[in-house]
Amino acid sequence: MTLDSIQVNIDAAAIAIREKLPLLDSGVALNHAGISPQPESDSVAEFERGRARLLPGEALKLADGLKRRIREGYGRILQVLPSEIAITRHTAEGVNIIAQGFPWKPGDKVLSVNVEYPSNVYPWRNLRDRGVEVVSIAERDGRVDQEELLAAIGGGVRVVAISHVEFASGFAFDLTRIARECRARDVFLFVDIAQSIGVLPVDLRLVDAAAWPAWKWLMGPLGMGGFYISERRLPLIRPVFVGTDGMAPSRDYLDYRFEFRPDASRFEYSTENTLGLFGTAEALNRLEPLLGPEAGNALARRVIGLGDDLIAIMEARGFRLFSSRTEGERSGIYSFVAPGAPGESAKRLRQNGVEGAVRAGRLRLSPHFYNNRDDLQRVARALA
Repeated sequence: MTLDSIQVNIDAAAIAIREKLPLLDSGVALNHAGISPQPESDSVAEFERGRARLLPGEALKLADGLKRRIREGYGRILQVLPSEIAITRHTAEGVNIIAQGFPWKPGDKVLSVNVEYPSNVYPWRNLRDRGVEVVSIAERDGRVDQEELLAAIGGGVRVVAISHVEFASGFAFDLTRIARECRARDVFLFVDIAQSIGVLPVDLRLVDAAAWPAWKWLMGPLGMGGFYISERRLPLIRPVFVGTDGMAPSRDYLDYRFEFRPDASRFEYSTENTLGLFGTAEALNRLEPLLGPEAGNALARRVIGLGDDLIAIMEARGFRLFSSRTEGERSGIYSFVAPGAPGESAKRLRQNGVEGAVRAGRLRLSPHFYNNRDDLQRVARALA
């Protein structure tokens, strides 16, 4: 795939998304790091009509193969096997699969960062009664010193739990480097990829486990997500929630063989959100051609280019960029120190049809690839 053909695909996808987002007639969503707008979905509407017109068993046949296609789509984006993917509801579910299923011993430690999203904090702190300690290194001025993180591995650290991209500052870790170091020291690496999947290239081949939602940069449905566990680490994690769907299939529900499925689908323990499956599959169909390894980082470059325009607009209005400008540490998140109260800036944006967010006492804006300079000019006018 040539660079020109990738750019054509990105342009076409941006146009297609904008045509499915009537909200753009009156507003602009710049909070993809929070909740993205979800384009109108033909497949979800079709399944809803089927539920009303067909017998339930016949309607469910409309979803045949959906889970397999979703696992395959995630696998291609993340450069891992579909058998290493489980379909979940959100990031927190994946974090808890590892936190509760890991073979802890009293005195074990989890190494993290002091600005993680709560979903990647509370499940680890919930292990205190099992003698597990959480230790954190600090983010300073929008950056995490990766040397400091690596130097802290040791002294009982058995799990490193970080985000690929920090949700408030937008700092992006060198995931390949962290993963290689953890593997060399036989330390389990868990990564929250909520703020990278759908916007940055993500290679999980050296990571032990990861989790993510579908409703941020993937622009999929609320209440849907994914979980990855490497094939080599699968036997290490004990399923805590157990149900019919996580077991090896049998012909009779009364055949109570206690035999887990042989892959990550053992963590899909019960009936799924079928509407959510349709929405997730549609989201992956839209973005997968732009995110696989053959597409390189073209989509990320598009978003960072929009970010450069946004930085110029904000700095001209007295805002100071808090996020890192260093190559390799940038993402789709732009955190600004406001000249006044950040909540007032967010309010002015909302009054002018622009949605951002306030995180960690700063104004956070997170454009996606389908946004354009006209969208950013709404920010300029709102904050003039």
